[in-house]
Amino acid sequence: MQTDCDVLIAGNGLAALTLALSLPESFRIVILCKNRLDDTASRHAQGGIAAAWSGEDDIEKHVADTLEAGAGLCDEAAVRTILSQGKPAIEWLLAQGVAFDRNHNGLHLTREGGHTCRRIAHVADYTGEAVMQSLIAQIRRRLNIRVCERQIALDIQTESGAACGLTVLGCRTQETYRIRARHTVLAGGGLGQIYAATTTPPECTGDAIAMAIRAGCAVENLEFIQFHPTGLARPSENGRTFLISEAVRGEGGILTNQAGERFMPHYDRRSELAPRDIVARAIAAEIAKQTQDFVSLDISHQPAEFVRRHFPSIHRHCLSQCGLDITRQAIPVRPVQHYTCGGIQTDPGGRTSLPQLYALGETACTGLHGANRLASNSLLECVVTARLCAQTIADGQAFQTIPSKRPSESLSAEADIFSDDLQNAFSRPTLQAFNQHHLGILRNDTGLRRAIAQLRLWKQNQAEPHTAPEYENHNLLECSLAVAQAAYARRQNIGAHFNSDC
Repeated sequence: MQTDCDVLIAGNGLAALTLALSLPESFRIVILCKNRLDDTASRHAQGGIAAAWSGEDDIEKHVADTLEAGAGLCDEAAVRTILSQGKPAIEWLLAQGVAFDRNHNGLHLTREGGHTCRRIAHVADYTGEAVMQSLIAQIRRRLNIRVCERQIALDIQTESGAACGLTVLGCRTQETYRIRARHTVLAGGGLGQIYAATTTPPECTGDAIAMAIRAGCAVENLEFIQFHPTGLARPSENGRTFLISEAVRGEGGILTNQAGERFMPHYDRRSELAPRDIVARAIAAEIAKQTQDFVSLDISHQPAEFVRRHFPSIHRHCLSQCGLDITRQAIPVRPVQHYTCGGIQTDPGGRTSLPQLYALGETACTGLHGANRLASNSLLECVVTARLCAQTIADGQAFQTIPSKRPSESLSAEADIFSDDLQNAFSRPTLQAFNQHHLGILRNDTGLRRAIAQLRLWKQNQAEPHTAPEYENHNLLECSLAVAQAAYARRQNIGAHFNSDC
């Protein structure tokens, strides 16, 4: 089977759909979905979209908060380019039918950790669901957009040194075929499923990042894996931990340890509103000192109606799944993998180091997030970069690649000391548990060297993949090794990366 199109998009999250809707209707567009069109990490986003919208806010304040959260590793030019488009991004979403919450002054804005003022536009606590429903409805009306469900992208096809499409596997037929395209876009989300505990859905197996690595694209900052401070400390559903939104702390939620003591003021002057990496490590430190494997997040001091109105899905989930009424009881929480701050190196318009290949969303590393993503900047990045990418493609601008920075491969000597102490048997649960231990919120040199050696062995012994799960395992291993190598090479504790031996 061979299909030709103008723009081929691997992924169906916010960035992918924004791109498809922002391109001219004269373009033939194909969207590849690993599962169904509405199965995507974007749908699970609770908090909202950060933008300088109110009179008390401005671009400079948003830039300053983003740079501080990114711990000095943001690309300031990219930060300014993306954040300056915050208000137009919100306006575009409103035009697509997204019904953001409002008050008497216009949009209701909430606040989250790391933000110095209220700037988060939201739809209660299910913003991602509301946004994606609106965009999917628009996608289904576009005759020039073809949605191919249950199709997994396998590898990037190149011709004369440029991307020209993808090799694809039909999950129902298990047959492979090629799709040729003038412009190829990777928007397949992050690599959260390399971990045993993650808020990301099962589709997030790092496919786009792994494909880019195999194609020789530049990747960067993969050591910066963001662990959300407040995952619900209850058994996960379908391999995904339920998230307790940052906005709960933004609206006054208090963290306490097993002894009932509020502890965040001892770790940071911003207390519960410190950036995610700081709060997550503080919670991990408190858990290490107690017998319970969680701390408590309490919003019950707020009026019950306020809690139900602002956090309906969290209230409903905790009550139905855990028998927990958050209007009266504290929520048990612990850190959980949530976001890939690094990825395929791009500019703000999605250009990669391979001509005619673009990357958008969590798959990409634009320089906006640096060492630690500021809450609710990710959905903004999806919309802004996708619209910039659409403009570049539609205008027929000459593709300008960015310099390639390949991951370091100078780690074999250190890793080889563990060559006699490794497991041969591979399985996805084994890999996820292994990464949770060695590539988690707290790392050390011994664990990272062991991880590199073990992951290399598993990769070396892996049979040629033929089925969708086998290709996913192939990609999980590729991404795991890239994260381990990047983490070992980073000799500075900064943002979301912490090595106790540095």
